Amino acid sequence: MADSAAEKTEPPTPGRLRKAREEGRVPQSQELALALTLGMLLVALGLSAGGIWQWFAEQMTAGVSFGADHRLDVGRVSALLSARGWDALMTIVPFMVALGVASVASGLLVGGWAFAPKAIRFNPQAINPVNGLKKLISARSLVRLVASWAKLGVMAAIALTYLRGRLDECLALAWATPLASLKVIMEVIFGLVARFAAAMLVIALLDVLYQRWQHRKDLRMTRQEVKEERRQHEAAPEVRSRLRRMQFEMIRKRMLHEVPQADVVLTNPTHVAVALKYNAGDMNAPQVTAKGADYLAERIREIARAHGVPIVERPELARTLYRTVEVGRPIPEPLYVAVAEILAMIYRLRRKRQGTRP
Repeated sequence: MADSAAEKTEPPTPGRLRKAREEGRVPQSQELALALTLGMLLVALGLSAGGIWQWFAEQMTAGVSFGADHRLDVGRVSALLSARGWDALMTIVPFMVALGVASVASGLLVGGWAFAPKAIRFNPQAINPVNGLKKLISARSLVRLVASWAKLGVMAAIALTYLRGRLDECLALAWATPLASLKVIMEVIFGLVARFAAAMLVIALLDVLYQRWQHRKDLRMTRQEVKEERRQHEAAPEVRSRLRRMQFEMIRKRMLHEVPQADVVLTNPTHVAVALKYNAGDMNAPQVTAKGADYLAERIREIARAHGVPIVERPELARTLYRTVEVGRPIPEPLYVAVAEILAMIYRLRRKRQGTRP
């Protein structure tokens, strides 16, 4: 029985997806590229149909009116071909731009932007005939074959349905003028290609979903691979311990710096110390500016005594604030009355001392 840990049952991690993108392995859809190409060609044809018609009419007129009495030499023929070639190039520029936009857009819509220099390298396995035969005889090739036959059937059904509706109009072309016949033929071709493009767009959307699912399936990982990747990204235990010590030291220094500005320090009386500060203009409720236990509690009391901050023993209140309120956060509403009594006492003593001064 195969080991379940060796089976690729886990979805790819962000690191695996990023590595695959760097190697140029991104989902691609040929159907979307074909659908966008047909759509962009239709748009280009619709926008430039008038200009193309005029260009063809001018070329036909120029060709028919070119008499035998014109002197032909190498220079004249070269100039004529150069002019006609340049005109033809300018005529097909919109279609070339449409093809380029469709090609780039199809890649961006499916796989996104991916700059992968690692993909530009010689791979002997790519030209190995054995690997080629394996790719031909695979489940993916079977899916592509079925999709191709289904696509051919859909296109045939669309063509038969559309042409059947315009059969009488096509048969009437035997008595129509050449210009009218050409107009009807162009309309039929344009309508047929437009329906092909709409059908290809639906097929392309389904193919995009399939290609993305297949891409993530190909990148699935075993449980052991997931564990190894996590282990590589996680820091060593001693490094994590050192980072925690540094963070705690920074927090401790910041808390001790706030003790001289506190209004009162509540103690337990020796194991816990909590510094409170209240400013009616800036705070909705008193805030915990520093707290600590054991050694840190002793340091808070020493700094409070050195700066004249009142120290009040309230064991239950001090323990509750130490357990439930983080540094920099206001006290909870159930403790308003208890803290307010202490602050009121501190303010009365402070005013009394200020009033007895000479």
